[in-house]
Amino acid sequence: MRSKLISVARKLLAKGLIPGLKYGVLRVLWKLSYQARQTDETAPKVTLILPVYNVEDYLEDCLLSIRAQRWPNLEIIAVNDGSTDSSLEILEQYAASTPFLRVITKVNGGLGAARNTGLDAIENTDYVMFADSDDLLPMGSIERFVRQAEASGNPLVVGKTFCFYGARYFERASSSVLFESDSESATVDEFPEVLGDVTAWNKLFSWSFWQQYKLRFPEGVAYEDMALMASAYLAAGQFDLISGRSYYWRVRAEGQSLSQRKTELKSLKDRLHAITLIDKYVRAAVAKGLIQAEVQRAYLRHMIALDFELFAPELDRADEDFFAAYKASANQLLSEATGEDWAASTGKYRKVIWAAMHGSREQTLKVLREAKA
Repeated sequence: MRSKLISVARKLLAKGLIPGLKYGVLRVLWKLSYQARQTDETAPKVTLILPVYNVEDYLEDCLLSIRAQRWPNLEIIAVNDGSTDSSLEILEQYAASTPFLRVITKVNGGLGAARNTGLDAIENTDYVMFADSDDLLPMGSIERFVRQAEASGNPLVVGKTFCFYGARYFERASSSVLFESDSESATVDEFPEVLGDVTAWNKLFSWSFWQQYKLRFPEGVAYEDMALMASAYLAAGQFDLISGRSYYWRVRAEGQSLSQRKTELKSLKDRLHAITLIDKYVRAAVAKGLIQAEVQRAYLRHMIALDFELFAPELDRADEDFFAAYKASANQLLSEATGEDWAASTGKYRKVIWAAMHGSREQTLKVLREAKA
C-alpha cells in the first residue's frame, strides 16, 4: 500500500500538480517520497544552496519539496541570513532529521552574500544549483537536471519555470518560446531569449565550470543574479534546455518580494545596473566574434519589452528622482532602437517608455494615464 502511495505521489508531482493539490496532501506525499529515498554516494553529487531570510510561512514546504527529490547524492547548504523570525528553528528541526542538510548562520547581508557563503562552504561536489526558500521543486527535478548534464557534458542546464500564487499556477511569460521543446547544446545565437532567463534558480551548473570562471554573486544589491547568469551563458558557449517543469516560483503579495518592489528607487537602480552590465557583456561578445550581432538587437528588444516595461506603470507613483534615473537609462540603453524594434514590442507601455526618453515627466505621466485608461 505504501509503495503504491509513493508511486502515485511521484506521478502527481512529476506532472506538475503543484500547487493544484492542497498543501496538506502535498506534505504527506513529500514525506512519503523522502522516506523511500535511497542514498548512493557513487552517483554524481549535487549541492543545492538555499539562502533563508524570514520565510517561516514558506520554508517548511520548500524543504519538504527538496528532501523529496529522488537524486541519491544530494547536499543542501541552507544559509540563514540573519533571520529574525522562526526560520532558523525550522532549519535546525529539519537538519536533525535530514543527514544531507547543513545549516550555516550569518549576519544579514542579502541574497548575493548568502549564496556566496554557501558556495564558500562547498567541500566537494560535481554540480551546484540554487533555490529560493519560498519556492518549490517539482518531483524529479534534480534528477532530470543531472541526467541531462551527464548525457550532454555541457556545463549548464536550464529548466522551465512555472509561477504559482496560492492554489493557482501559470507559465512564466519568458518560458513560452525558450522551452517549446528540449534543446541539447543550445547557443545564445540560437536562443537569444535565454538572456531574459537570468535567475539563479532553475539552473544546474558544473562545479568545475563555476570554479574555472570564478563566478561570484554581487553583494548588497537586488537582481544580483541577472548579470552573473548572462555571463555564465556566454562563458558556457553551449547549454541544455529542459522543457519539463523544473522549478516553481512563488509570486508573493505586492511588496513582499524584492523583485516585486518596483516603486523603490534602489530597486530600479539595481535593475538598471544589471541590464547595463548584460548589455555591456553582449556588446563585448559581439565585438570578439563570439556571438552574432543579432543577439545584441534581440537583447535591446528584450529591454524594451520587459525591463523598461516593468517599471513604466510605476512612474506615476514614484518620485522625480525615480523618473530621472529611468529616463537617463532608457536614453543610454535604447538610443539605437529603430522603428522596427519599437514595433516588435507588444507591451502596453511602450509609448510611455518613448515619452520618458523624449519628453518631460508631466508629458510622460499624461501618456501613462492614457495607457492605463
